[in-house]
Amino acid sequence: MVKIWRYQDNQWHSEVLPQKANDWIRDVAWAPSLGLPSNLIATCSQDGTVVIWTEESNSWKPTELKKFPDVVWRVSWSVTGNILAVSSGDNDVTLWKESLTGQWECISSMNGDGECLRIRD
Repeated sequence: MVKIWRYQDNQWHSEVLPQKANDWIRDVAWAPSLGLPSNLIATCSQDGTVVIWTEESNSWKPTELKKFPDVVWRVSWSVTGNILAVSSGDNDVTLWKESLTGQWECISSMNGDGECLRIRD
């Protein structure tokens, strides 16, 4: 379960994000909001699910990345908050960026052998 806490009207309120994974949530990363128009959170799970949550009008919209073949251990945002790094149990690290059409695309991948595979120009 992923729970968001907000301090509003002098008290704390919690909101539980809808479950998108079928196993343990392994990591949660909040994107830096340097000039971004909305909040972004990335979650990853034991079952290989990665979800990017976008806050729109005080509700959270989920976008699932591709299903990863192994457990996803960590998600981490770039300092500008526009690129997401995903590391999985098969020793792969992929970088993801939102396209102009709003789709999340893999822009680079490094496999467990240390070979960097360029996905997109």
